[in-house]
Amino acid sequence: MRWGDLAADDCPIARVQSVIGDRWTALILRDALRGVTRFDGFHARLACSRMMVSKRLAHLVECGVLEQRPYQFNPVRYDYLPTERGRALGPILKMMAQWGEAWMPKASQA
Repeated sequence: MRWGDLAADDCPIARVQSVIGDRWTALILRDALRGVTRFDGFHARLACSRMMVSKRLAHLVECGVLEQRPYQFNPVRYDYLPTERGRALGPILKMMAQWGEAWMPKASQA
């Protein structure tokens, strides 16, 4: 099953996974909710390729989780800002972080 196929699944958890189910997308959303808005900011915080950041930002825009707003016009460059739909995912990511703190401590703390 492809990630995109999950969007039509009967299970609401599967449908959410179709939006934020891979590691890079969830981390980009985490950073966006923390105030990162520019491509270079996302790329600098993640250890992945520029193409990966570009694809994941486009996916989040397509899903209505982030919106693009131009901040420069020649060449066009965008800020990526959480929409209402994106901000609504904030508590979910916070709960995931709390679970991770409780059940998956850093290796140095184990």
